[in-house]
Amino acid sequence: MSLQRRLFSPIAWVALVLSVFAAPASAQSAYFFPAGGDFDPAVPTPQQFLGYEIGSRYTRHDQLVAYFNELAKRSDKIKVEEIGRSYEGRPLLIATVTSAQNLQNLDTLRRQHVTLADPAQPLSAAGSSPVVVWLGYSVHGNETSSGEAAMLTAYYLVANRSTETAQWLQQAVVLFDPAQNPDGRDRAASWHNAYASSPASADPADKEHVEPFPQGRTNHYFTDLNRDWLALTQQDTRPKIAYFHQWYPNVQIDFHEMGKDSTYYFEPSPASMHSPLIPAASYDFNKTLAKYHAQSLDALGSLYYTGENFDNFSPVYGSTYPDFHGAVGVTVEQASSRGRVQESVNGLLTFGFTIRNQVATGLGTVRGAVTERDGLLKLQKEFFQSALKQANQQPVTSFVFGDAADPGLTQRLLDLLLQHQITVQALSAPVTVDGLRFEPGSAYVVQAAQPQFRLVHSIFADTPPIKGDVFYGSTSYAIAPAYGIAFAASRSRIAGGERVASVPAANGGVVGGQAGYAYVFDWRDYNASRALYALQAKGVLTRAAFQPFTAATAQGEQSFGYGSVVVPVAGQPLAGAELLAAVDAVARSSGVHIQALSSGQSRGGIDLGSDSVKALRKPAVALVMGEGVSATEIGSAWFLLDQHLQLPASKIDPAQLGKITLDRYTTIVLAGGTYAGVDATAVAALKRWINAGGSLITYGTAARWAIEQKLSDEVLGPEEKEPEAARRAFGDQRDIAAIERVSGNILSADVDNTHPLGFGVPRRQLAVNKENGLSFQPSRNPFSTVVRIDEAPKVNGYLFERNRSRVAGAAWLVVSPQGQGNVVLFADDPAHRKYWHGTERLLLNAIFFGNQLNPTKPRG
Repeated sequence: MSLQRRLFSPIAWVALVLSVFAAPASAQSAYFFPAGGDFDPAVPTPQQFLGYEIGSRYTRHDQLVAYFNELAKRSDKIKVEEIGRSYEGRPLLIATVTSAQNLQNLDTLRRQHVTLADPAQPLSAAGSSPVVVWLGYSVHGNETSSGEAAMLTAYYLVANRSTETAQWLQQAVVLFDPAQNPDGRDRAASWHNAYASSPASADPADKEHVEPFPQGRTNHYFTDLNRDWLALTQQDTRPKIAYFHQWYPNVQIDFHEMGKDSTYYFEPSPASMHSPLIPAASYDFNKTLAKYHAQSLDALGSLYYTGENFDNFSPVYGSTYPDFHGAVGVTVEQASSRGRVQESVNGLLTFGFTIRNQVATGLGTVRGAVTERDGLLKLQKEFFQSALKQANQQPVTSFVFGDAADPGLTQRLLDLLLQHQITVQALSAPVTVDGLRFEPGSAYVVQAAQPQFRLVHSIFADTPPIKGDVFYGSTSYAIAPAYGIAFAASRSRIAGGERVASVPAANGGVVGGQAGYAYVFDWRDYNASRALYALQAKGVLTRAAFQPFTAATAQGEQSFGYGSVVVPVAGQPLAGAELLAAVDAVARSSGVHIQALSSGQSRGGIDLGSDSVKALRKPAVALVMGEGVSATEIGSAWFLLDQHLQLPASKIDPAQLGKITLDRYTTIVLAGGTYAGVDATAVAALKRWINAGGSLITYGTAARWAIEQKLSDEVLGPEEKEPEAARRAFGDQRDIAAIERVSGNILSADVDNTHPLGFGVPRRQLAVNKENGLSFQPSRNPFSTVVRIDEAPKVNGYLFERNRSRVAGAAWLVVSPQGQGNVVLFADDPAHRKYWHGTERLLLNAIFFGNQLNPTKPRG
């Protein structure tokens, strides 16, 4: 019987649901599991351990952890490891479930299995190693059915004494990640439990079903962890990737939820969403595995569908990253009750029903993987062998990256590559590619022909062309252009030196001992912003050079670019050795080299006493976050200030803008969102604050709102308009909408790096992310258009031609002077998904140089 069918009145439905969950544990097992199970009574069910029926409330993360640890105490078929901690201190777990014999020989089996990822070793090297299945739950914290299903699925595999289950565990190693996002999960669980009624309310408008900002989908810093597998920005993600590379699973399932009125989705995905980098055999195996998912759901009578949506061509997702490693990655999506029971077009949708479907597909996955073991192992072996062949067919043979002026960002990209098990070599000789000069000691080489070719291509190269233009998410995902670091693709092989095994230790510090005149450091180093705020936090007075200069240092003459930070010795609260100690401590902790200068007279350019060396104010930042605001966008700014600058920003609600004193803030950040609830009193308060010297940073729809509220007098670019109405097929609506929307394209643009917002950007060419259709007309003030998209922009991704022509030549970043202050207008989030470091610099500049952005007035 399917609990989604309209067989009873709502009252009868609730009575049925409550009777199921009021039944004994054995009755609950009969509901969630296939019939006829024989379970070890020494192993407690989740209900017996937790003291409530699964599906009657939401299980907190600490309870989930405790249950998995209890299973490990009671059974020799499961091992639980803590691989890390979330930002809020919750443990990140991996539970390994297999036979007791396999657990005793686990490392031997693992070493055999990972030979599949080595093209040089034959398939026979894997021996009789089990097939490896990874079950990943609750990457989106408020898609909560999967976390409950994780406990039930683990219990079934550990406690079930059937011959079939014993065979599964002998032939498979099942890795459980029971809560990929524990902070978001607890945020959602607390809300649903706090507003649960008795009896449960099925009204979709009931508070139990309507989470407030920021909801539980994202992690502590409002990051969508399902899109962090390639960028690895979060400490929730990095341990998981490290564990993935210890095993290289053959099958990986990512459990999700979707809208309440849908049913159940599993792959295969549409062919139009497949990457040409991935062999067709990998996608074909989705169809093979789908048979087992269909059988499991058919047995329950649950509605489902396949092959209609969701991208499968980018390694940013938890179900596609495995595809780039020879596995069969699968997204499954269950219609969500977002509470214990909710009305839907399919009848009353209960929490227990959603859990049951997730359990069914989890067990079906294990059954399918065991049955198809030989094919899966062969698929993975051939995948890595074909990577070398495919790489040799590409025009690019080597990628080179690195910038001597920016060791911080160079090392950050190196670290990312090493975490992905990509082979990197130190550059052994100077080389120039595409006009960019790379030097040994500050640059690295990545050869295309290596087992991780497909991931190398994803990080450095353009999105490959595919057949069809219908997409679910972003259409570009390359990391290197987003970092803004110098890199190039070479058709001829670049000789590399030794293989790099680890990131060199940061060796910042003061060079030249105690300064007689000033300490100076270059703003081009990504870590310079961290050093600047650390100095300001110590009360050290700082200045910035608004023109380049060359100075005599202990290491010889050195050029310093726009924005270089100057710490004069004179006038400081600390003197002599105390000032040196403070500056050196900051340099060491941030990994920045700070030069000690004995004279203010430069060898070239401005002197250090020039009017062009301007005093900087210590920033005091307010981040506006609350209902209507894009959580992921404002979360990126919060993460940047917290984790990079270590600047304690104030987090204020939009409703507070007209009620609190704004004078304490130098900078207020409005991310994309809806600000309809910000009243005229708040707008007037913002106007007064800006005119008095405040800097309002806006992006996306917040920039539109600022223009509409007359906080800025800049002008929006042309609105997207439908062409003359033409007859179109009704059935093509969804595909046409997907093709014509703007979604995650990398566009080439020109940045004025002599403008304070462009300080530290090494070249005028800049890659920007275009996530929406918003643009600006170039400013009427000729000095205030900081970033402008090229007239014929290079596009990495898929941008509908009409959208490309609309944004061509449009302004992407504009400063709007207002009184003594200004409004900074970004067309898109400059810190997008926490890895767009190239444009993130512009946001940092807006924070530090906010009172220096207005055009210089002529001298009288």
